[in-house]
Amino acid sequence: MASVPDRNYFPPLDESLFGDRVLLSWKHVATALSDPTGQRQTAPAVIDFFNDEYVHGILRDPASVFASPSDATKKVFETKTAPVNTTSASNDRVDIKTIKEDSEWLSKNANISLVAALRIVVVEFQSRPASYLTGPLSSQDATNLQEAAGFNNGQATSFLSAFGATQASDADEILADFEKPEAKKRRLFRTYLSERRHFMMVVDYTTSIAIYGRLPVFTRVDRNLAQLYRFKTSADSQQKDKAETLLPVYLKSAIECMGLVESGYSTITKEDVLLDETIELEWLRAMLTEVVHTMSVIFQLADSLGDAYAPLDIISDWFGFMEAYCFFDKMQLASLGMAELVLPLKTLAAAISCTFLRPVKTITFLANQNQDATPVEDIHDSYIFTEVVGEIHKCIIAAAEVDSEAGSPVIFTWSVIFHQMEMSWRGRTHIRDDRVEQTNRYNFEAKNEPDQSPASIDVAIPTLTRRNSTGSTFSIEHSKFDTFISEAVAKYENRELGPPLGERLAIAVTTGGRVHDIISRMASDTSLPPLIRSRINNGFIGLLKVTFPVVGYRSEPVMSLLSLLLTDRDYWDIANQQTLSPEHDVRASMLKDTHLLELYLEQSLDRYPYELMPFLRLCRSLCTVIDLGDHEHADLIMNVLRNTPSLSLVMPPSFVHYEMVEDDDPFGNTFELTADIPLISLSPSWKRRILEDDVYRVPAGALGRFLTNESESQSDRVIKIDFVHSTLSLLGRRLEINMMPEGYQTEMGLLQSDEVAEIIMLFATLIRVDFMKSSGSGSNLSLILQDSDIISEASKHISGGKDLVTVVCDVMDYYLQEGLTVDEEAAVFVLNACVQFLNAVSLIHPSRVWSYLARSDLLNSDSKAGRLTSITGTLDLIASRFDFLDSSVQMFSQLIDTAMASAVQRRAKNKVATRQKSEPNPLIGIASKVLSRVSRSIAQACVDIFETTSTWRFESEDKRISLLNHVLPIFNKLISYCFSMGNPQSSENLTSNLRSAALHILDCFIEPTTGTLRFQPILSSFTTALTISTSTLYPQLNQTLYRQVTSVLDFATNLLRVSTLLEKPSSMIENYLFKSCTLLARLSATSDYLCGPAIRLLEALVINAGKSENEPVSLLGYLGPQTSKSFLQLLSSLGEPFLLPKDVKLIWRFFSSVLRNRQQWISSCLLTGQTPREVMKKTSKNEVSSHSVFATALKKVSKLKALDTDQALVVLDFLASAQNFWPWTVFTSQKDTSYLDGLREYVRDLRPSHLAAKSNATQAAIEARIAAYIGETFAMQLYHSRHLGNADSLAKKLVADLDYYLRDGVEVSGYNKSLHSNFAKNFSDKYSGCSLDDFKRTLLEPRDLGVNYYYDLDRANDMLSFDPGWLGRKDNGFKMEMELANTNLSLVDAQIALFHAWEFLLVELSICLPTNDTIAKQMLQTAQQCLNANQGILGPEAIFLKLADARSGLALVLIQRLVRTPLASTDIDQLLDTVVATINGVDDPFSTENVPYYRTLLKALFVTLRAYQLGGKKSPDSDHNETSVLVTQTVLNILDRVVGQGFRSLVSLIHDNAATVLPEDLGLITAILQACLSLPGIDQSQTQILNIIASHNCVYAATSLYSWADKLADQGDPIYGELSILFLLELSTLPLLAEQMACDGVLSSLLSANLTKFMLKSNLSPYADLPVIQRCYSIWAKGLLPLLLNWLAALGATVAPEIAFVLNQFKHLLKLSVERFEVPGANRTQSRSTPHFLTLIATTEIHSLALLVKVISALRVNNTRDIPEVEWDATSLLENVEFWLASDRLLKERLLPLGTRETEWRGMKPSAGEPHDNVLEARLCAQIQAVRDVLGEDAETE
Repeated sequence: MASVPDRNYFPPLDESLFGDRVLLSWKHVATALSDPTGQRQTAPAVIDFFNDEYVHGILRDPASVFASPSDATKKVFETKTAPVNTTSASNDRVDIKTIKEDSEWLSKNANISLVAALRIVVVEFQSRPASYLTGPLSSQDATNLQEAAGFNNGQATSFLSAFGATQASDADEILADFEKPEAKKRRLFRTYLSERRHFMMVVDYTTSIAIYGRLPVFTRVDRNLAQLYRFKTSADSQQKDKAETLLPVYLKSAIECMGLVESGYSTITKEDVLLDETIELEWLRAMLTEVVHTMSVIFQLADSLGDAYAPLDIISDWFGFMEAYCFFDKMQLASLGMAELVLPLKTLAAAISCTFLRPVKTITFLANQNQDATPVEDIHDSYIFTEVVGEIHKCIIAAAEVDSEAGSPVIFTWSVIFHQMEMSWRGRTHIRDDRVEQTNRYNFEAKNEPDQSPASIDVAIPTLTRRNSTGSTFSIEHSKFDTFISEAVAKYENRELGPPLGERLAIAVTTGGRVHDIISRMASDTSLPPLIRSRINNGFIGLLKVTFPVVGYRSEPVMSLLSLLLTDRDYWDIANQQTLSPEHDVRASMLKDTHLLELYLEQSLDRYPYELMPFLRLCRSLCTVIDLGDHEHADLIMNVLRNTPSLSLVMPPSFVHYEMVEDDDPFGNTFELTADIPLISLSPSWKRRILEDDVYRVPAGALGRFLTNESESQSDRVIKIDFVHSTLSLLGRRLEINMMPEGYQTEMGLLQSDEVAEIIMLFATLIRVDFMKSSGSGSNLSLILQDSDIISEASKHISGGKDLVTVVCDVMDYYLQEGLTVDEEAAVFVLNACVQFLNAVSLIHPSRVWSYLARSDLLNSDSKAGRLTSITGTLDLIASRFDFLDSSVQMFSQLIDTAMASAVQRRAKNKVATRQKSEPNPLIGIASKVLSRVSRSIAQACVDIFETTSTWRFESEDKRISLLNHVLPIFNKLISYCFSMGNPQSSENLTSNLRSAALHILDCFIEPTTGTLRFQPILSSFTTALTISTSTLYPQLNQTLYRQVTSVLDFATNLLRVSTLLEKPSSMIENYLFKSCTLLARLSATSDYLCGPAIRLLEALVINAGKSENEPVSLLGYLGPQTSKSFLQLLSSLGEPFLLPKDVKLIWRFFSSVLRNRQQWISSCLLTGQTPREVMKKTSKNEVSSHSVFATALKKVSKLKALDTDQALVVLDFLASAQNFWPWTVFTSQKDTSYLDGLREYVRDLRPSHLAAKSNATQAAIEARIAAYIGETFAMQLYHSRHLGNADSLAKKLVADLDYYLRDGVEVSGYNKSLHSNFAKNFSDKYSGCSLDDFKRTLLEPRDLGVNYYYDLDRANDMLSFDPGWLGRKDNGFKMEMELANTNLSLVDAQIALFHAWEFLLVELSICLPTNDTIAKQMLQTAQQCLNANQGILGPEAIFLKLADARSGLALVLIQRLVRTPLASTDIDQLLDTVVATINGVDDPFSTENVPYYRTLLKALFVTLRAYQLGGKKSPDSDHNETSVLVTQTVLNILDRVVGQGFRSLVSLIHDNAATVLPEDLGLITAILQACLSLPGIDQSQTQILNIIASHNCVYAATSLYSWADKLADQGDPIYGELSILFLLELSTLPLLAEQMACDGVLSSLLSANLTKFMLKSNLSPYADLPVIQRCYSIWAKGLLPLLLNWLAALGATVAPEIAFVLNQFKHLLKLSVERFEVPGANRTQSRSTPHFLTLIATTEIHSLALLVKVISALRVNNTRDIPEVEWDATSLLENVEFWLASDRLLKERLLPLGTRETEWRGMKPSAGEPHDNVLEARLCAQIQAVRDVLGEDAETE
């Protein structure tokens, strides 16, 4: 038969050593199976592992895993390590030769096969980073930790010793030691031991799955693991066959393992490096742990047999095994530090032995046989009929002789079995002797009386038919065990006299209740999983059942039974849902066992209330069985408590009113009352009062019995009376009476403190169980039940208008008093019960609990300290005080949950919204001040407890862990509830009542005054998790530890996050955490459960540090290079092998955070795969290793389509962060651009977003977000490639892959406006007092795209599930709407990100391919999409306004680039229409919110208008005339709405000093006016334009603005003077408008302005120091002179006199204009310090003056008298101009740029063919030449 391949169990070395696959070790599998979250059990790798037939074969044959070396395994080893299977024989990380050598060494020294050794070597290699992190601390680490904890020298020594070192070494020394061959060998051997332990743990857990259909621990897995792992639960017969097959296998394994322990460590290895005491102890611990797991498997297999007996050879071998080790009593493990292994070994030994003995079945059979006296062993497979019985007896007698403790339950079991066997033997012997004697007498008489008929003789005559064996001498045969019994009895009787052997054995183990104490201890053994413990306890209960006839109803067995029933089932186990299903629960088994109930429950009921405690505890334990189905005993306990048939009590001493009656009672103890017995009556001091409810009076005629001898004294006689009553009511009444002992007399006596506590705990348990049954699960915090029938029943006969809650609160107040006469420990016990009761009641009447805590002395108040502090304030926190404190903390946690969950209900005022009927709101009674004050007191108490845990002395470390595990979640809840949704800065949130408590916690931990005392418990939690011995046993303790450490990590994370959210300083806590970060890195290596929380904390720490303005604290600096490298290597497995999506995303997100927050050195490790020290040794500093995280990311995205979408998001985010913050990675990634092909392939095949959203909106959002990352990556690649000059090839490839971006890159089409508006309205109408904004998530926690993205769905579910409308009848309620809103907003957010990525990408493409027609079309299409999308802005939310701004900005950029090349006229027309339509859609354009957006649109409009001037390409088939008419009409509309209306509005705002308006806005209006008036043919519409300008009174507005310009100056700069005159200048370009302006006296208005008057008095200069002079010169040169020229051109001689007159008023400016162009050195009177430069504006000035003078001179020819001559030295200027044109070099030297634009022109090259160096020079020379031409004509004319 071919062997089964082992690819899943042991992948090829190419994958596990040289590839990226993590081998699934047995430790990994064990970790998965014990995962309390239920996630790892269903991980694909684990499912594949258990679906492998090879693995199933291993589980059936455990010895094969670590089998001894053989030739067959050697051949497999050679095959696996052959070159053909290891294509990469070695690399920089691993050498296959070394791997083989290590395997051979381990095989030799561990005596295992080479294949097993090879697998362990691979496991050790892959776990090497974790091994380094769990190693010793360096001296740097020790120093940092000491500073963080504030330890002194003595404390520091103790702290270091906890890590196994008294003096830390240098990090380099630690690394050197770690890399030594000896250290590696020790690691290999330790890995081998770990694998052995975890393998047997896996076998243990999978056996539970196969047999019981579930894991033995509590997990939240919701799938059928037996089917998932192909462990099919078989029928009973098949299960028996399977168990009988596997039992010898695992029994042999246990015996061999103990044989190794017995032979000693020295027989295993002789290697010197392994001969170390520490390793020897580890080996011993591993072997014994393996034995425990193997025995657990044996127990489960034996338990699976049901009532069937195990095979005889198994029983024989087992008891031989137990005889050899005396039930493990001889093992002295405590002295070796392994005391925790003692109890599980003994417990399992006793449980398995009792299970093999099958006491119930065996004793039942023997009892029946004793009655029949007929042996029927031929149809019975019991061991008692074989030689095995002798071996069992021998083993047990040997244990009894040495007084074995662990063997006591087995001895007790065997004593009863043996007694029944002896009774059977003696009975048959007696009957046989009698029959022999009778036969002999008959024979003798027959000889003497021969005539007697045989028929007269009473002797049965044998017949041929099947006989009735009764009385037959021949039928009384020997049983097969008679010989054994006779020999055993004879041997004992020959030795000594005394009771029979069975009785003697029983007496020996039951004396003083010894065996029952041992059973109680075994019942509480937490080393075993809950399921196994419950099954063991079920077996022990069977033992109590069969031994009841021997022991009877006594305190010892009853207490033992209670221990078995109450294990794992106290109040808090029920509250935390830690319960087993009925088929596995020991309590359910008892409820189903009628005989067992008769033996114990009915017996306790008969003694109630005389013996109160047993009955109450039995009821408390059995009532916790919630789901018993339709079983007749499902409601047994509640029925008994509601209708109790009788009660027992001491007969009153003076009571004689009864008569003895005859009935079936053989003892004649029955009597009948002849008078009433008042059970409760008023005391003599209260005789004036009236007993309100006298129901507790036993009426005359009731029957009763004496339970004690009638001859006893009258005062001690206990009677049982038939009196049907409600125990619940009676207990409530007795609690009330106990608080008023002076007012009542009761025949039942007053309750003791322990009875008070037990009664209250029973009520608490009943109420909690009732709540769980009513609510279905018990986890629905917001489902407040309106009332409890239990409370009503218990309060039925309580007087004074009180109820049970009031009475218990009075009890608590009484026991909270100081100076009580009651024993303090008893008082604490009662207080613990009261706290549990309050917790149960808080689910029904939360307002009463909050109100009570507000007035009680339990918590701190403003006036005094709470009693909780004083009661638990001792140094030693003993069990009772710890339980009280722990219960209090858990109650506080429940109250905080209730306060959160009831937030909406409390705002609902009077009614709770329900569809059925309106019911009173149970939460309306809670005042906000009460909630706030009590919650703050809770926070204060929890902070005090948290601080004090480092100084308290606990009974065991697990107590400290458990307490912290309950305290820390309160901190996290308060922070999360207050700051995770709504407005975190507001005090009006839904959870504002908890805000004071949350702020108190923040003040205690993040304020600069926070000392190390509060940080020490955090540090202690980290060190405990690192130093506590890891074990595969004690699963509940391990889970508690992991939960506690996780809570600490989450708390620290929340502190950092909330400090950022609230903008609070967090430097102190950051300093502590940075110094402790080495522990965080080590925690991630300690357990997979802690890795995620540790990474979250480090991420928050890095982010907070990155927000500093200074250089952030270096994470690598505190971790150290090697620790950082090992930590990153550990994380680089990226969640392997389980690949839980949550963990994978967390790791990648942490990597991205490191890159984004300036962590330079650790970022280098991520990107290059090398430490800074390693990088410095290499010549290429930025060389990327193939195993770096960056290289891994590139590999993953190269196959992006095959990658999970959630993982793809975080990987792309990491790459984007690397490229954005570390640009050199872009160049590095260009060495292999295959990943770009993967990105292109992915985005090329994406469906349109609207189609994807119809089927799955979340998936559509994820795809859009991925496309955004891809677009951003492409843009970065193009940007850097462009600078290298090689971007064209990539850009051309991308052009064909942009369909998705073109379709969905601009419009946010996913936003469902009606959904959000209707949802918000309906929600606020439904839930008065709150709105959707209250459920908006804050940035406290990262959020993922999907149903919980924007609104906090989880918190809403907690708060709103009280209302049926939240879920809806068909799951169509508000919850569904919130999910739809969240997914819709996820899509919107992703599409916005897509737009920005497309923006960057398209801009880069336009730069790389400026002449590409396809890109031009895409740009035009995108620009129009942006503008069209902005015409319908989706909402007023800030995000949409920002999106509109971004779209308009992109449209502007694209239009600017489009117009650089000629566009088709039709395209320009369409674009113009789109821009105008978008502008027209803006309401109130100059409002604060709209003006930036409107400004951008105006720029786009100007650029579009300019496109006509640049010459649009005409379409050959277009109607040019029609298009011109449409364009003209559009332009006229622009002039009306944009120019006219806009200019007038701007001037008004300027006069009003509106801060939103900028001078730039007037410039834009003027530029648009210029562009409009520059269009060809626009002069034909002068009349319309004149009317438009006149309708808006623009000319007057401009002149008015000019006149006020000096008053509106910006820091002395009259900029509005220039802008207004430039506007008038543009208007004057149309002759009709110029004529109208002249007629309106605009020139006079301008000359009368203050600004013009200033110009008349000042020497203006283009390079003056004062802004006002510069601006005035600009007004003169660029505004006034061209305006005069336009008027002169339009009106000619009509206006020439006035213009000439105006010019002559500015004689000084005319003179200065000529002097600026004087030849250097020509004027000897001019100072050398006077600046002498050529400027473009000065050239413009002389050009305008030349034209004006020329025109005026021409007009003066015919009108010399009216037109004065302009006094301007044109001749000198002409000479100077010719000089400058001839002096090219000097002109370049004296050329001075003014302003930014001219500076840019100076750096720009002119058009080809021009002789000038730059554009500025070309423009200036052109102007000068024009001046020369104008003046030259005049000179020639003259």
